[in-house]
Amino acid sequence: MRKPSVYVKTLSLVLSAGLVVSASTIATASPKPNFSSQGQKAPSETLVGNKRLRFKVRGVRASRRRTGGISRGSRMCYGEEITVTPLLPKLTPEQSSKPDKIAIESTVVPDPNFYVYVSPTKAQEASFTLLNEQGDEIIYEETIDLKDNNPGIISVSLPENANLLEENQTYHWFFSVQCDPNDSAGDAIVEGWVKRVPMDDQLESELEQAEDRDRPTVYAEYGIWTDSLTALVELRERYPTDQEVAGDWRSLLESVGLDTIADEPIIGSVTGIE
Repeated sequence: MRKPSVYVKTLSLVLSAGLVVSASTIATASPKPNFSSQGQKAPSETLVGNKRLRFKVRGVRASRRRTGGISRGSRMCYGEEITVTPLLPKLTPEQSSKPDKIAIESTVVPDPNFYVYVSPTKAQEASFTLLNEQGDEIIYEETIDLKDNNPGIISVSLPENANLLEENQTYHWFFSVQCDPNDSAGDAIVEGWVKRVPMDDQLESELEQAEDRDRPTVYAEYGIWTDSLTALVELRERYPTDQEVAGDWRSLLESVGLDTIADEPIIGSVTGIE
């Protein structure tokens, strides 16, 4: 692990109060449903095709303070307006009343993928930075080649088998489109939080029994956004002409307020710049 680079130090100045954050819990956690004891069908027993895939944005979601200075939505870049959108669920009504907060999404894997939509842009590069919860240590960083890789949904993949995310630890990530090589203050930046949670025994059992097409549904039923999205992206890449998979993709994004980018192409992982 490394201390923040010159880029991240510059980023922290741009974000002013930025990377030292405070915790805030929205509500008290409620127990997971016990499908076997209730005599109900478990998530994997409900085929994706029988019911359109929707993500359950639970009222119980921890949050962290947004970083000051982060640009959200559109901004000017090389003389044109661009939009950079992280693929994250909408806030709950309670969280929407607290615009300075951003929800923490969960994953059960040590090397999740991160997804960002980038609209048409002349920008050539973007940067992805993953920090620890305190914001004083770089876990991973990568410079991304945007040339010929926009518009569309970009995937940032962590190195396989590196086990970068530890259980019960929270991480802060940034995706920044470089709009001015000489001044990072002009970059278009979005952020997100992710926490690696332990694999629940019941969830693990459901995943083992589920077919590939049902895995997004299983994750979605348990409120695990990061892995539900990745599982569905993998299905879309494997079955690009499958209308049922395409319908589930649109349904999932619409259920979390991302309907405006549901028809955008999935570019996938792009080449990093050494």
